[in-house]
Amino acid sequence: MQVELLDVVATVSDREWAEEWAGQLDDLLLEVGRFFPRVDVRRRAAACVRGLLGPVSRKNGWQLAEYAGDGAPWNQQHLLDRARWDVDGMRDFTRRHVVAALADDGEGAGPGGAGVLVVDETGFAKRGTASAGVAR
Repeated sequence: MQVELLDVVATVSDREWAEEWAGQLDDLLLEVGRFFPRVDVRRRAAACVRGLLGPVSRKNGWQLAEYAGDGAPWNQQHLLDRARWDVDGMRDFTRRHVVAALADDGEGAGPGGAGVLVVDETGFAKRGTASAGVAR
């Protein structure tokens, strides 16, 4: 069995899996809420995470805003640019959470033992001649 950041048993139905995963995401968002001192910023951060994990075709400010129910990206831009929240605390929490999930404790880490983290920053292929940043 493969260890994932949100540990869900592999023998459940898709609906059960989605409900369990959503519950674990809610718990995680409650736990990181302490890094966002204002309720409105906390809600924006949760909406941003849900949009990044959700079925949004492109993860840009407009589409994340629409997924969150906003008419424009200003709330998402405020979160990332001007809102006050504990960036260092969130970074440290995220690091601890990922390291704990990837730790080699011998239980459920898969056939090879330890978990593996792969970071891929290639993004999506640029197409056309009018898009911003067409050239790689």
